[in-house]
Amino acid sequence: MWKFIKSSTSQENWMLENNEEIIFWGRSNVGKSSLINALSKTKIAKTSSTPGRTRLINYFETTNKKIIVDLPGYGYAKMSKKDQQKIAGIIDFYFRNAKSKKLVCFLIDAKIGFSAIDLEMIEYIQSLNIPFDIIVTKLDKANQSQRHLVKKQALSFQKEINIFLVSSSKSIGLNDIIEHYNL
Repeated sequence: MWKFIKSSTSQENWMLENNEEIIFWGRSNVGKSSLINALSKTKIAKTSSTPGRTRLINYFETTNKKIIVDLPGYGYAKMSKKDQQKIAGIIDFYFRNAKSKKLVCFLIDAKIGFSAIDLEMIEYIQSLNIPFDIIVTKLDKANQSQRHLVKKQALSFQKEINIFLVSSSKSIGLNDIIEHYNL
């Protein structure tokens, strides 16, 4: 059974274990919290119809004692510049200073594909030598052409990465993620 562990606003209340952390990160409204809820089969993460609600680093523990980290989304324009900069600073400090081993799962909306800011964040993670995978969300809402394009974009990365195509609402591809990460 999955459980919520805590929310963090700064280094003072990060998780201190040196466990591996699987980090879910992507644009605001890409479905991070919905995916966590679908994987856990419970409403463990708060979801909202208003993008940009997650403003803390949220930690969850899976049935198999894996740590899932839900980071605030990037690219949400309706948040004040000051708040955007504050959250970006917290996230950057976390990536550069948290001692845990990290794997970032970039969540990409199947209907939208990779935006300029997605590519910028992937480049940023690569510059820190943090491994990453790609989870394409909202598969059920994308047409065949959109699904093909986003998969082609994901396959264009030079690195060896894992790519998952999922729909939280239709439970498509969830078992692939659970099995791959042993959640």
